[in-house]
Amino acid sequence: MAATLGYAEPIDSEFEDDPFPSKVGGKPRWLDPTCPLEADRVICDECSKPMVLLMQLSAPEDDPPEAFHRMLYVFICHNGICHKAGAKRCMRVFRSQLPEENAVYMENNIDAANENDVEWVMAEGVVRAPVCVVCGLSGNKACSKCHKRRYCSRSHQIADWDAGHKAQCCGDVPMKPESAEHHRKLQRMVYPEHIIVSEEEPACGESDEDDDGEDTENINPESLAVVPVTNERVEDSEVEVDPAFMKFQKRIQKNPDQILRYARTPESNETAEPLFVSDSDQPKADDISKCANCGATREFEFQVMPQMINYLSIDSVDPNSIDWGTLLVYTCSRNCSSSSTGYIEEIVCRQQFSSHGIGQKYMRAYYGDETAFTKQFDSLDI
Repeated sequence: MAATLGYAEPIDSEFEDDPFPSKVGGKPRWLDPTCPLEADRVICDECSKPMVLLMQLSAPEDDPPEAFHRMLYVFICHNGICHKAGAKRCMRVFRSQLPEENAVYMENNIDAANENDVEWVMAEGVVRAPVCVVCGLSGNKACSKCHKRRYCSRSHQIADWDAGHKAQCCGDVPMKPESAEHHRKLQRMVYPEHIIVSEEEPACGESDEDDDGEDTENINPESLAVVPVTNERVEDSEVEVDPAFMKFQKRIQKNPDQILRYARTPESNETAEPLFVSDSDQPKADDISKCANCGATREFEFQVMPQMINYLSIDSVDPNSIDWGTLLVYTCSRNCSSSSTGYIEEIVCRQQFSSHGIGQKYMRAYYGDETAFTKQFDSLDI
């Protein structure tokens, strides 16, 4: 089954008016702005600081009715060193949802002649809860001097103070405007913001020609590699290239800019399988625990591709920078709701590229025996 592919594009004029945006980076756009997520639910287990938003995805469901409006939020620690630990220590994913009839949104008919042409707008009287000026999490703390700037944590209060609020804060008198340099420093504390647009993945077995008519049958492994090929020649090895990695490369060759693969479709009960980047380190059944809220099994819903890293302004040369092969998100099969917090924590699993199964074997194939590489690539049944 084909997946729905997501791509990153610049923010457009319609973004600010979209109540349910799918996006990379920036501050969270809360589905329920009266109830933002508390920072203590996304504290990194390594550095003890709040994580920041990696992405959010609007993924409404028809069943149950409580999931008519549905949003998934992925948070990761901004500190690359923390990602040397397991994903559970430095990554979190949460689900938030609302029924069609709720106290937050109302329908606004755009065209009276077409009852299906509607938009959702904030209902009258809805008061947004204060959020952290640094990251957008619940702002339940305030500057002790001016009482106007809100924060999720002590660490972000200090970060804002050092970034420019020290010069801006004037106690009880009107606060000075935020300087351009202060604003730039705050922006660098979260990831750059892009919208996510989607399209259906071409069905397997379709023509090997891309949209420009270019023949992609005889591919260049280096040009399509998610893992960059360096000029360093590797030693001979009798081990073949990791088959899962080869399948991964061949599957994405027609859509190399994809940053996300969504596995579900409204037209079918089937779910696309995860596209693993290696035969090793794949999630096991024990890694996908049942929903802590209702006890239902969790199912694969989407995966974040390594191409998303290109949009995060990360120094890929730094050995301590954030990196992943793919992030796999599993969610409650019942789409249960929480009456207490409004957010259900789901599971994110990280799979890294295998340096043994990909790096040396891939480069050996490219430099040493390209014929064998192509033969193995073309033999994949995908």
